[in-house]
Amino acid sequence: METALILAGAVAKGAFEAGALDVLAPHAEALRITRLVGASAGALNASVFAVGLRVRAERQVAKNLVELWSDAATWHNVVDVNWRDIFSLTGVGTADRVLDLMLQAVTGLSSASPRDIGLSLVLTALAGSRGEIGGDFATTHERAVHFHDAELDSPEQHESIFKAALGSAAFPVLFAPVDVPNVGLCIDGGAVNNGPVRLALTGRSRVDRIIVISPEPLISKPPEPLSGLNLLGHVAEILINERLYRDLHEAESVNEDLKKLDRLKSEGVPADVIERVKRELRWRPLEIVQIRPRKELEGNAFEGFGKHSPLRDAYIEAGREAAREKLATLT
Repeated sequence: METALILAGAVAKGAFEAGALDVLAPHAEALRITRLVGASAGALNASVFAVGLRVRAERQVAKNLVELWSDAATWHNVVDVNWRDIFSLTGVGTADRVLDLMLQAVTGLSSASPRDIGLSLVLTALAGSRGEIGGDFATTHERAVHFHDAELDSPEQHESIFKAALGSAAFPVLFAPVDVPNVGLCIDGGAVNNGPVRLALTGRSRVDRIIVISPEPLISKPPEPLSGLNLLGHVAEILINERLYRDLHEAESVNEDLKKLDRLKSEGVPADVIERVKRELRWRPLEIVQIRPRKELEGNAFEGFGKHSPLRDAYIEAGREAAREKLATLT
C-alpha cells in the first residue's frame, strides 16, 4: 500500500501540519509515503518534508519544520516589506526571508540510497492557461507543478522547488505575486484548490491511501465578530474547507460505487466485466485518513504570526495530538 500526504492551506495554522509531520516522520517507511501534495502554507511544509523523505532524513526535517514554525514564523520573517510592491498595489512585500529559512532547513542533507518521492504543488496562475470544456477551449487558473525523485536532490533544485512553494503560499494583497519558472506570476494556490486530493491520485505512483492534514475541524463555525482580520481569516478557512470537502466527498462516493459494482457479481454480472468498468473509469478503492483537530484552533488564520504569540506552539501540539490519535489506526 502506497500513501500520499495532502497538506491543505492553513496560513499561520500551518504550524499544526508541522506538529503532525513530526509524529508521522518516524513511521514514514512503514506507511510507505511516496507522494506529497500541498497548497498554500501546506506547500511550504510539503516541499521541505519531501526533500527530507527523499534522503531519508524525514525526522530531522520534521524537527526543523517545528522549530521554524515555533521560532521564526513571525510577521518580521514572513513578510519582507517592500515599498515598491506597496506603491504598485501588488502587495505588502515578499516572502524572501521564508525562502532562506526553508533552504536552511534542508542544508547538508544527503543519502546514498534515496527514496522515490513525488511532490506536487498547486498554484494560481494569474495569466491562466488553456483548458477545455465540452470540446471548446477555456481559461483555467489552476496550475500544478511536479517534482520527482532526482529533481529533489541538489541545492539549486531545492531553491526552484521552494520558490514554487512560495508562489503557492503568496496570499493575495499580503504578498506580491511570485514569478514561478514555466508558469509565470502566481498567487496563493488555495484560491483555486486548497485541498488538492485529486492531484494525489494522478502521476507515476499508485496511491492506495491518502492522509489529509488540515488544521480545520470537520465541523466549523464563523468567529465573532465577523469583521476585520476575523473576516479575512474566516474567508481563508472557507477556501481551505470547501474544496477539501468536495474532493473528499467525491473520493468517498467512488468507494461506495465500487462496492455497488462488486455486488453485481451476485446478480450474475461477470467479474471480468466489472473489472473492465473499473479500469475504464479509473476507479480503485482508496483509504481516506484525516488528521484534523477535534475542535476549532484558537485565533484566526493570521493571528499566530505575532512575535511572542503562544498560538504557534499550541498549533504544533494540536497537530501532534491529532496525528497520534490517527496513527494508532494505520497499518
